[in-house]
Amino acid sequence: MKKMGESQIIQFFTGVLADEIRSTFGHECQYVIGNFSGSQDRKFADFFAGTDSANILIEFKEFKKEYRDEIAKPLRERLCRTLTEDISNLSRSCHFIGWGAVGSTLNVELNPYIDLVCPLWGCTEHLDSPADYLHPSFINAFVKGTVGVSYTDFVRYIEHLNKTAGGSASGDEAPFRSILFSRNNSGQLVANRFDNLRELRALSNLKPTKKPGHSSGPSMSGP
Repeated sequence: MKKMGESQIIQFFTGVLADEIRSTFGHECQYVIGNFSGSQDRKFADFFAGTDSANILIEFKEFKKEYRDEIAKPLRERLCRTLTEDISNLSRSCHFIGWGAVGSTLNVELNPYIDLVCPLWGCTEHLDSPADYLHPSFINAFVKGTVGVSYTDFVRYIEHLNKTAGGSASGDEAPFRSILFSRNNSGQLVANRFDNLRELRALSNLKPTKKPGHSSGPSMSGP
């Protein structure tokens, strides 16, 4: 198939995810969706999403065969060569790689990042067999909190990625820039920028006051 660009895959996945979050938790819920392509993707991934119970990173490719391009990324090699049982289990729960499935209707398949990519460097310790998931079941599991990790565990993983990239800051303070989406008291969608997970934690605790006669819906607070 002819290339359209991985941005098309990210845009589709983002739209489906945001729609499912709002459908499940209500129009006024809070959530984080960050497209890191071209900025923080070398250290972390192309994409970040967070709710009050689950957080994930995803590296996107247009086609599955392009996962082999990861072999050109020294930071990913360092991740694979520094895996312990603990980090491996943590990574498998929150760090994924996704691509567009071949077909006239766009679908996205996903796999735990380390299980598919780390064998490129001959790293096989602490890995499981690659297991592909289609995006509907993956997104449903993420929204339910059965895919992804808690804020505390996500901070630990970000700290590990930051250290493999040569950084020294804690996971809370490591440069990690994205946007928290929420509604203000007038019901308008607002996008609050944050520079690290500590700032996100503080922002997510600022809940808008309910308007008389209106329900704010379940609260979602980012990682």
